[in-house]
Amino acid sequence: MNANEKIKLTTPEPPATAPSAGHALRDIFYAVKNYGIARHLLLYIIIFSSFVTLLATSLQLYTDYQRDLDVINSRLNEIEGGYIGSISASLWNLDIKQLELQLDGIKHLPDIKAVEIREHNEEFSKPLHLIRGEKSTRNIIVRTYPILHNVSGETREIGTLTIQVSLTEVYQRLWDKAIVILLSQGIKTFLVSLFTLYIFYYLVTHHLTTIANFLRNFDVEKEPQKLALRRKMSSREDELDLVVKAFNNLSQDLHQAYENLRDTNKRLAEDNIARRKAEEEVNRLNAVLEQRVRQRTAELEAANKELGTFCYSVSHDLRAPLRRIEGFRRILCEEYEERLEEKGRHYLSRIEVGTREMAEMIDSFLRLSRATQGEMAVQRVNISEQVSEIFNRIQEREPQRQIRLISEPDIYADVDKRFFDVLLNNLLDNAWKYSRHQQNAKIVFGITLLNEETVYYISDNGVGFDMAYADRLFSPFNRLHKAEEFDGVGIGLATVQRIIARHGGRIWAQSTPGEGATFYFTLWSRNKESGHGNNFVSGGQS
Repeated sequence: MNANEKIKLTTPEPPATAPSAGHALRDIFYAVKNYGIARHLLLYIIIFSSFVTLLATSLQLYTDYQRDLDVINSRLNEIEGGYIGSISASLWNLDIKQLELQLDGIKHLPDIKAVEIREHNEEFSKPLHLIRGEKSTRNIIVRTYPILHNVSGETREIGTLTIQVSLTEVYQRLWDKAIVILLSQGIKTFLVSLFTLYIFYYLVTHHLTTIANFLRNFDVEKEPQKLALRRKMSSREDELDLVVKAFNNLSQDLHQAYENLRDTNKRLAEDNIARRKAEEEVNRLNAVLEQRVRQRTAELEAANKELGTFCYSVSHDLRAPLRRIEGFRRILCEEYEERLEEKGRHYLSRIEVGTREMAEMIDSFLRLSRATQGEMAVQRVNISEQVSEIFNRIQEREPQRQIRLISEPDIYADVDKRFFDVLLNNLLDNAWKYSRHQQNAKIVFGITLLNEETVYYISDNGVGFDMAYADRLFSPFNRLHKAEEFDGVGIGLATVQRIIARHGGRIWAQSTPGEGATFYFTLWSRNKESGHGNNFVSGGQS
């Protein structure tokens, strides 16, 4: 808030006096017309009262309807018990006059619409048929009773008595009662709503109007005046008392806060110049820092380029004398081998092995260098298929070996396929090499979850290694087995570690001597510091 801005919310007006009934009614109708609270209150009262009225009326009408049906059923049961016997005797004796009197008696009972007697006698072509009243098809209850007569100890059905009871008068009585109840309840609802609005206005609304008028002229810059409502004092505070007290406290706090804000704005204005100078200095330092970052980036790019050139130059310069040594060795073997003693031939053999190992070491050195250079082309790759392809390539070199590959299907990952081919080739070649002496050799590739992170693994049941030497596993040119036992120069796992690092992952292994080794690695790890780090490994492969 600016110090020059003002919050104008009343110069307080005198508190309103308690309204008279006439003024209150006038204000109530005005509030219903113009303000939402009174209108909503009236609407809710009418809706709730109407709902209760309809519910109570429905229950009352349903109860009356059931009572009328019970009376009708009771009357029909009385007719069955009191009339059927005498009607049976009259019908058997064909006392038509008596039957007519009996039908008239039933017809004059309340709600009876029509009474009918039909004789069942196949001996007559025109059986007796008597009816009193007019039959109807709407709003009726129909009861049919068989008329039985005992003839020579045998009970025979000699006719039927059909009675139609009209529900029209029942419905009319219910309708009349519903109108009376709804009218009386509507008048009561209107009077209760009006009285409730008056009470609400007397206790709440006109005090809210006083508060609104007070707030309308409130000026935070001036010394606040206390809000007071003119009404009877009570020993206990109610909600309005709490509102008044809270507002008086708030107005005092607002005034004090405004004074504090004005002082703060003054200090901020004084500090603004210093802040701008500081921002200018920060911008200058940022520009200097950005220049240093660009310079450092250029230096790193140049260093990487020089490193690549150096690696290529070293490998080229080393290969030239190596080729000369190998050439002279072949000349000696071809021209002087027969003249040499066993010891001389042994020396030539040692030279051949040494030059071959040196060539392999140069190639491994170049692969290690390339693992940290070059742009990465990350794409979605089916790792399971890639593992199978590399395994088949390795198996073609030694088709006589019996070794199983157990691979989970359709394992996908976002990797650089070219680098990952080098990684998988090193791991699978190690597993192949170090399980050479195992009768039932197998290599397993799969995935698992560790702390909700996807972990890939390649395991074998080969020679394994001692965990005491695990810290040397990923160091270049370090081997945990003798060259006479297993070939290699100790650069494979160092290359694997660098490729994993370029994929934002971690690698570690677990091993027991004689039981094989399992290499675990992650890709694009969320937290490289959690779990096993790149240096916590096991498995004596190279």
